[in-house]
Amino acid sequence: MSCHSAPANNYNTSGSGCNETGGKMSQRTQTSPPSDIGKVLPALPGRPAHLKERLGALDPAALRSALLVAIAYYLGAKVGFAFTFQPHPISTLWLPNALLLAALLLSPVSSWWVLLAAALPAHLAAELQSGVPLVMVLGWFASNCTEALIGAVCIRRFCSMPLRFDSSRDVGVFLIFGVLLAPLLSSFLDAALVTLIGWGEGAYWQLMRLRFLSNILAALIVVPFVMTWAAGGLTAVRRAPPQSWAEGAVLVVGLLAVGAAIFDGKDAGLSTVPALLYAPLPFLLWAAVRFGPRGTSTAILVLVVFAIWGATHGQGPFVTGSPEENARSVQFFLIAMSVPVMLLAAALEERRKAREALELSEGQLTHLTRVTLLDQLSGALAHELNQPLTAILSNAQAALHFLAADRIEPNELREILGDIVAEDQRASEVIRRLHALFKRGETHFQLLDANDLVREALALAHGDLIARNIDVETDLSPRIPAVRSDRVQMQQVLLNLLLNACEAMSQNEPEERRITIRTQALSDGGVEVSVEDRGPGIAEDRQPRLFEPFFTTKPQGLGLGLSISRAIVTAHGGRLWSTNNVGRGATFHVSLPRQPGAQA
Repeated sequence: MSCHSAPANNYNTSGSGCNETGGKMSQRTQTSPPSDIGKVLPALPGRPAHLKERLGALDPAALRSALLVAIAYYLGAKVGFAFTFQPHPISTLWLPNALLLAALLLSPVSSWWVLLAAALPAHLAAELQSGVPLVMVLGWFASNCTEALIGAVCIRRFCSMPLRFDSSRDVGVFLIFGVLLAPLLSSFLDAALVTLIGWGEGAYWQLMRLRFLSNILAALIVVPFVMTWAAGGLTAVRRAPPQSWAEGAVLVVGLLAVGAAIFDGKDAGLSTVPALLYAPLPFLLWAAVRFGPRGTSTAILVLVVFAIWGATHGQGPFVTGSPEENARSVQFFLIAMSVPVMLLAAALEERRKAREALELSEGQLTHLTRVTLLDQLSGALAHELNQPLTAILSNAQAALHFLAADRIEPNELREILGDIVAEDQRASEVIRRLHALFKRGETHFQLLDANDLVREALALAHGDLIARNIDVETDLSPRIPAVRSDRVQMQQVLLNLLLNACEAMSQNEPEERRITIRTQALSDGGVEVSVEDRGPGIAEDRQPRLFEPFFTTKPQGLGLGLSISRAIVTAHGGRLWSTNNVGRGATFHVSLPRQPGAQA
């Protein structure tokens, strides 16, 4: 509740109290606190029996938080006084309750009593300056704390902390409990206290309604702003790229210009075109789409400050009625503008996180299929490694034999060592290729020669091709443009097509097992790679489902190889498709554009 000087028959009905001053406004006149305040405070209920010991056990972080809460509470009350329609003390935006709610959500439950205790002297310092009776001031503090506690307990019950406003569920829980239920219940209590104490005049439901709207608006703008910026806001700003800085500056300047033009204009009232009230909406949507909940809450705060400041100073469109009507109009406008934008920002953030999770899952699945391919090639790869290792061992034994016989010649030793180095490089190359395929990392696009990709894939599958008695023919175009692609992912695609071709010809006679690989340039500057086998081909009824996940014709297959291969090629902006040959067998075609993401 806010409170400052007011006529004797007026009550601050939107979160503020009032006092009797002989019917004359005395907002700037401050009265000293009652002389008995020191006697009253020690008798407050709930005072800890061993306050000194409990304060001594507090960690410095809790004490710093308590100090910040006290300062924010006091300044929030002063801002609430400033956002008041004159000559009647109707506070349009009462910030202390929302600031207290945000502090409770950011702090562990064990330190809540410290924050509430820190808010009490700030509340007394702000309210007693206006000469309000102490019992009324304490009643308002009780209702303020009740609102913050109801909201904090309910939100913590249904949401995980910290509350980041990045999901529709979290925003929905906040709107229900923090924005609606807590202000509603505390407004009943506050209006009842005013009626029972007999301070000020006004109908019970009128008092309840106006306080309710004031605290709804405060919760909407303060809690999301504080929570999102407290969760690494400054760090995110420092790490933002220059493009984001420039875009954010343009957004802020545009929002400030629109706010000043609409809400701080000298021509107020009916002369304001109603359609101009929607001018800030594109900037709010811009913030929601590009800057998430943190940017959205900041943009809403700027809009609210402009609208209320202009209305309380007789500027803008919300000054055509009585102070109560003007307060209600600006509150409804800002609430109706803020809630949909907050929900939109949460939905977009939720969608972005879901997309990132999907991309992570797809990356893990792609890596898993790559490891599965290498498992199929394990025997051949072991043979590929065994050959150079055997040659290294034989050359080393020969050198030792010559040394033992004391008849080594320099030329022979040089030749033996040269063979060892060559075989070691051969083994290292096999290991390097295996390491690249096993390694899981981000996609790295670079200019690559499709012919080199084919040669590398054939080198990896060389041992398996020999073990299956399969001949490989290559028809590689000497003049093809380089394409931007990820080397490891394209090797995975080609290896998968090669192994599929090998398995398709497993029932063929040895002389009928032949794979033909071709590369050719496309008219649009891209490249096409085709893998042709001489197997039985693809049945017509299986063609439509060939690239579907978990569809397989192999007894031990998972049905993921072709679907992931197509996903990889599509991510490169290309196409992967199959055709049956005229005679026998099938051909799989991979077309890649020069730039990833372009349509092949």
